Amino acid sequence: NLDVPNTGIVNNALYQNLVLLPKATAQMAKTILSPVTHVRNLVSAGAFAAANGIIPFLHYNPKMMYNAFKTLDVGLPGSRAQTEAYEELVRLGVVNTNVSLGDLKGLLKDVDFGAKFTAERGLRGITGVLSKLKKWTEDMYTAEDDFWKIGTFAAEKIRLGRAYEKAGVARGTLVRNFAGDMVEYNENFIKHEAANIVRNNVPNYDYVSETIKGIRKLPIGNFMAFPAEIMRTSANIVKRALDEIGTTMMINGKQVRPLASVGMQRLIGFGATAAAVPYGAVKLGQTLYDISDEELEAVRRYVAYWSKNSTLVPVRNGETGDIEAVDFSRANAYDLLVRPIQTVINQVAEGEKDNNGIMDDFIFGSLEAMYQVMAPFVTESIKDGFFHLAYSLAPFSWQQLERLDYAIEPYDVVQLVRGKPGKYDPTGQSYELGKELLGLMGMRPAPVNV
Repeated sequence: NLDVPNTGIVNNALYQNLVLLPKATAQMAKTILSPVTHVRNLVSAGAFAAANGIIPFLHYNPKMMYNAFKTLDVGLPGSRAQTEAYEELVRLGVVNTNVSLGDLKGLLKDVDFGAKFTAERGLRGITGVLSKLKKWTEDMYTAEDDFWKIGTFAAEKIRLGRAYEKAGVARGTLVRNFAGDMVEYNENFIKHEAANIVRNNVPNYDYVSETIKGIRKLPIGNFMAFPAEIMRTSANIVKRALDEIGTTMMINGKQVRPLASVGMQRLIGFGATAAAVPYGAVKLGQTLYDISDEELEAVRRYVAYWSKNSTLVPVRNGETGDIEAVDFSRANAYDLLVRPIQTVINQVAEGEKDNNGIMDDFIFGSLEAMYQVMAPFVTESIKDGFFHLAYSLAPFSWQQLERLDYAIEPYDVVQLVRGKPGKYDPTGQSYELGKELLGLMGMRPAPVNV
């Protein structure tokens, strides 16, 4: 384990105030204090269910969604109606395990965030209100994650039970559980199997290694626990699916594979979520807007550098006919698995224009792909830009809300607050309401401004 907590520099007051405190503040501003991030957290968490072959609104139907909402432990009307059920899910390790929030809470605890502010007399009057706001936003962030985990747990129980019953497995029959032990097939078995699937196939902060948790105390890296969990759970999904397909039992003198259909659903769901859906979205955009591969390649050369190796869905502006691009990777939780492949493809495609040879470009692309995987762990922390980019790191996603304000022409809040006239921002850029609303889910089409 990386024994960072016991190193002297981490406990040094200067290091805490100049490195860890700005890092914690920046991460808090970009997560629990950002309405946009809350929307994306709720939407993207649905991908974890889909990756396990559970299709929202089909396997996870509206009735189950309503029951999941009633179980949530959050201050919303209609929630907290099934506290005993939620407490059981906590004991089973199904809920209250959000990875990004766990990373943030750990960092805030490292710097004793609350105490630093309550110690200042001038701030004591507002710390009570701020702490309540922070607690509510943390609860909301957890609830957005729990909503899908509760639904995944319920859906897994249903399809496991149906699969065993369809295979003719009677209650009391000995079956092998996730630990490899032979136990009786009953409701308790199904409950613990489903809980094990959620714990191991959906990102869970309880399973983040101490090494990864320790890195948060360094001046590098941003939310390292999340990509680490994507890697772990992706491998677990495939392994679980193959195990389910290969599981055999003797029922009434006949060999059966009770979980084969569940395993196939899981395998197909993972392949579709991680690869097929992003690829299909790109091809759909090209088909709907008559955009060729050459045009898409040209678009990639002019997008922002952070989108160069992203999955870009092309669209065409209805008024001007110009091509725009939606960075699908921003809303895709499994982009970490696809981006390295796209990076190699891009590098080889670029290499066709030089004389280095495709193999050289393939090797360089592979190294770049490795960097893409390691970037969340080794790149500079967002706290490095906290002081001189305070505007972009402002709480409540202020910069994006400003764009939304510019898009609503009759009501110009920015003009009132900052005295800036008209519907254009300081750079002369105008914005469209529909696109800015899509931006709340990470799907805003960005114009390719050559």
